[in-house]
Amino acid sequence: MRKCFSVILLLILVITSTFVYSEEVTVKEIAFADVGWDSVKFHNAVAGLIAEQIFGYEWREVPGSTTVLHEGLLKGEIDVHMEEWTDNLATYEKDLNEGKFKDLGVNFDDNDQGFYVPRYVIEGDSERGIKAMAPDLKYVWDLKKYPDVFPDAEIKDMGRVYGAIPGWEVDEIIHNKYLHYNLDENFVYFRPGSDAALSSALTSAYEKAEPIVAYYWEPTWLMGKYDFVLLEDKPFDANTYLEGKTELPSVKVNIGVSNKFYEQSPEMVEFLTKYKTSSALTSEALAHMQETGANYIETAKWFLKQHDELIDQWLNQSDAQKIRAYLDTGEKAKTSNWLRNFPFKIPLNVNDIDTSVRNFSVKYDSFFSKIRLFLGSLVNVIYKVLDFIPWFISLILVFLVGWKISRKIVKGILYASLLFLIGALGLWNFMNETLSIVIASVIISLALGFPLGIIISTSERANRIIRPVLDTMQTMPVFVYLIPALLFFGLGKPPAVIATTIYAIVPIIRLTSHGIRQIDKEVVEASLSFGSTRLQSLIKVQIPQALPTIMAGVNQTLMMAMSMVVTTSMIGATGLGMEVLLSVNRVEIGRGLVSGTAVVIIAVLLDRITQGFVNGREVILDEE
Repeated sequence: MRKCFSVILLLILVITSTFVYSEEVTVKEIAFADVGWDSVKFHNAVAGLIAEQIFGYEWREVPGSTTVLHEGLLKGEIDVHMEEWTDNLATYEKDLNEGKFKDLGVNFDDNDQGFYVPRYVIEGDSERGIKAMAPDLKYVWDLKKYPDVFPDAEIKDMGRVYGAIPGWEVDEIIHNKYLHYNLDENFVYFRPGSDAALSSALTSAYEKAEPIVAYYWEPTWLMGKYDFVLLEDKPFDANTYLEGKTELPSVKVNIGVSNKFYEQSPEMVEFLTKYKTSSALTSEALAHMQETGANYIETAKWFLKQHDELIDQWLNQSDAQKIRAYLDTGEKAKTSNWLRNFPFKIPLNVNDIDTSVRNFSVKYDSFFSKIRLFLGSLVNVIYKVLDFIPWFISLILVFLVGWKISRKIVKGILYASLLFLIGALGLWNFMNETLSIVIASVIISLALGFPLGIIISTSERANRIIRPVLDTMQTMPVFVYLIPALLFFGLGKPPAVIATTIYAIVPIIRLTSHGIRQIDKEVVEASLSFGSTRLQSLIKVQIPQALPTIMAGVNQTLMMAMSMVVTTSMIGATGLGMEVLLSVNRVEIGRGLVSGTAVVIIAVLLDRITQGFVNGREVILDEE
């Protein structure tokens, strides 16, 4: 009877699932590119809404970076890219000429880009109590007079200018401009790592009333919400702008589709070919979204109602009437996927959480600034020490350490050869930058994690409290650690150290606690019976006995710190991680392979050396 009931229940589930799925598979689907900008998500919503209501398509968004999604368009994994920033993609014209995708024309081409500063930097803001900091700042070359207004957080007596996103074509142009106006004499050119990190730096500085100069572009919600001024430059010259000698041109932002989509969806291709907007229209929609808290679909509906004339430009008369009728009556409830969609949603306002966290970061900025200064100083000291050691001395030291821990001269030579390879590939300085961040993170992790591990091992209550926290930290996606680091500590090496420490501290805490707990209780009791205090027993008996396990924790902490190298480059951490990020953004396989190999070599060397010390300690304890 029980088996019969189980079979019947299984059949019901299979039949209902098959019914729902069969309803869904007949629907055509469009994959839109989502590079993370509000503007592209808005255009996706407008085009997707019309595709759904007029042409019967389902649609979804595929997230990724600009170059990665362009590559997906070429392979047919992305159907439509509503914002192909043509001048920022190095291979755009080449790919188009080779017929790898189809260009359906311009979405908008009246956008601005260049160096922006908050208006209060130039004019002040009486309402916020801000005095003008650089009243004569008008042109890009005027920045040379104000390095002290835009101080770098890591290098004393230097200013900081935020460049474009690593891998974007415009990054090279902006860097050339930086060199052309000799800004390198008193400014650091800082690459933010990602557009999200750059946006965070700008919004954070604005809310704290701090000065900042950075590359940015329009239309974006950020430029619509905050009052920034574009620094003027010499008039555009097509022959010299690539060298950074004139202002940047307005970039043609085109609509691209895959060859497969172009052939299979002629009605959508016809619509997208007619799809034309402007920066002003896009900014208007994004401003509405920010002011009202509307989502992208709601904003798309509002936009189409506000600019009814666009419907006639994009669609034929019959389809235009259909979309107007839909906008007037509202969307009909969907019932085909009732079994798969969860029936209700908690109305959680995440914007309130964002606002609270930002207000907290502004209120206690002086406290976080002191931590940022300390971490920056620590990383710089470590880097200077590493940079001071001649390369051949480093090779000799690695050879000797490898020989000693393995007791085989061949391994010493192998380790030194691997390190030599990094230098031969031209990545020695990048390696030192990476190691300075990793070592600083490991030092802090050990300084905090070792005492915590001891506390957990000696207190059952502390263990019950801290264990769920450690479980959460260990299972949390690594990108989540970048968010608080970015908000409270800005961009660069200090937040990279914070994010890496949070991620890497768990193993040393767990294994320190585990090592002390696994010691035979009779050994501890014997030490206490001979007159040792609990502290003496801990220091002279328990910790020495647990040292192999603790060293394994050190090894794992080191490895987890190394695994954050590429991730932290997204918030501006320089070194090998930034090289990997550049290769990903530019889809440069060779460069990525070389820099990625260097990261692997360092990780292997650190792993073998620390494991060698662990094994050596175990041998000594066995002999004793």
